Amino acid sequence: MKNIDSSNQVFDIVIEDNLIYADKTKHVCELLKSGKAYFLSRPRRFGKSLLLSTIAALFKGPSDPEHNPQGLFKGLWISGEDANYDFNDTYPVIYISMSTANYSPEIVIGDIQNKLRVIANSYGIALNDGSPQAMLTSLILDLKGQYGKNVVLLIDEYDDPISSVIGNPDLAEKNSYVLRGFYSILKENQPNLRFVMLTGVTRYELLWQSGVLNHLFDFTMSEEYADICGFTYDEFDNCFADRFEITLKKFKEKGILDQNCGIAEFREAIFEKYDGYSWDGKTRVLNPFSLLNAFKNKNLKNYWATLEPSKKFLKAIMSKNPLSFTADKLRDLSQKSVDSASIVGSLTPVPSLFQTGYLTIDKITTVGKDFYYTFKIPNAEINPAYWDEFSDSLFDFLDTDRTVLDNNFIKAVVAEDSNKLSIFIDSFFGSIPASLHIPKESYYHSVIYGYLNGLTNLTALSEIPGADGTPDILCVIDKDLYVVVELKFKDNPETNPALDSLKTKAALKRLAISALKAIDEKNYLRPYLAKAKKMLKLGLGVYGRGRAMAILENEERAKERLKPIAKRSRGHHSNKSSTNARAKK
Repeated sequence: MKNIDSSNQVFDIVIEDNLIYADKTKHVCELLKSGKAYFLSRPRRFGKSLLLSTIAALFKGPSDPEHNPQGLFKGLWISGEDANYDFNDTYPVIYISMSTANYSPEIVIGDIQNKLRVIANSYGIALNDGSPQAMLTSLILDLKGQYGKNVVLLIDEYDDPISSVIGNPDLAEKNSYVLRGFYSILKENQPNLRFVMLTGVTRYELLWQSGVLNHLFDFTMSEEYADICGFTYDEFDNCFADRFEITLKKFKEKGILDQNCGIAEFREAIFEKYDGYSWDGKTRVLNPFSLLNAFKNKNLKNYWATLEPSKKFLKAIMSKNPLSFTADKLRDLSQKSVDSASIVGSLTPVPSLFQTGYLTIDKITTVGKDFYYTFKIPNAEINPAYWDEFSDSLFDFLDTDRTVLDNNFIKAVVAEDSNKLSIFIDSFFGSIPASLHIPKESYYHSVIYGYLNGLTNLTALSEIPGADGTPDILCVIDKDLYVVVELKFKDNPETNPALDSLKTKAALKRLAISALKAIDEKNYLRPYLAKAKKMLKLGLGVYGRGRAMAILENEERAKERLKPIAKRSRGHHSNKSSTNARAKK
């Protein structure tokens, strides 16, 4: 059984300490043979550093090449006959991580200079002081002169000085100019470089459009490299199968899984929590950081989603306009909008959250020569983090006092007061600027879910609101009262209808009743009957620009609503029978 350490990203240590390692050397071999200048974007803690460390170890070569030319790669794919890799073909390597503790431009510059000096000293080279770009150029030329070979340059977290201060646009922009100067020498040094690879979270178009990095091949979305980071299903089984039984036992002891669950249910629980990431709409991988921590701690917690840098980035992006992240905005984005994801100070919302790991590709649709992307929340770990931040940002964005809404909403539900509920929900929609209302049902699903999820005295459960086959939202109050919520929307072609218009009120009522009928027809209450002491149905009608009506029903009220329909139905059949009788005569 191999050891687990989610914090170690150094290839040599991973192999020497017998740590769990998903063998990606086939992909590495293909990269080394097919090109020389690359860029890869993946979320934080997703294996980028280990990938670069693996490449560095290959190019540096083993410490004892005469006795074992394969070194630490023995037993991995690249050491096999199919790879036909020459382990004696070594090169000097410059490996820089751009991550640092503080991010003023002066500190970024000083940090790069110090790191270059340390690398130079390891090769016995004394670097003269100068700008980061001048020092990097000097180091490249000195290494080439010393070894008589071109140099390998690997830069990890290339964007970290920008991404880590994204909440401060002025500082982010200043740091971007520092990086632009530093990376500007990469293109002119191409004749001196054997292989170049940069990794990071976000592709900042300022660095591409200026021509600084446009010679790099961005293989982030390449289908053949979709699983270059993260664990595939096969890798999951190969690396963790010997831990299934003991981890399942602990899950049962902690009440995470029922006592009668087997390995199949155990795997399903792991996949639901940490699976779902895709960069091509086909291949799915599990989050490596969360997966390793789950098996190490024998618990199903939100390990990746609680990382402070990731949480800060999510807040910085979503707080600007949470309504940019409603369910309808996750569909049909063009390839151009996804590729040109981010300009410093003006991040494109959905692609930025895709790059950072809060969204992933659900499917890619081809229309003629164009590609369109549909995004989704990847798994059960990310879902609460995404919607909690959506709710927090929504209330802040609309400058709404959630405490008042919280108390009044709960009181109205407990009292089964539909009129008051309608007032609260209608006023909330009314606080949204008219220009931000989107005439789509999925938009209002997201907004009402954000509203309910942000209330502290109830638990709102949903995947992306509006998913087929499940109620839009389930609300649980004090663990005993369950409220199944269904929403129906219809656009209103009229401009500025009067708020007290009889037509508007009638349309709202029809929609709310239609939502209640959907709950009945699809038996949405059935899964919760054994859990709840009391169940209510809440039908929401939304008409036009967010005018809302709520109808709250218990079973008795539902029977009353259905009675007139039943009477009409019986009368209709009775008349039909009489007609048939007369026809027979």
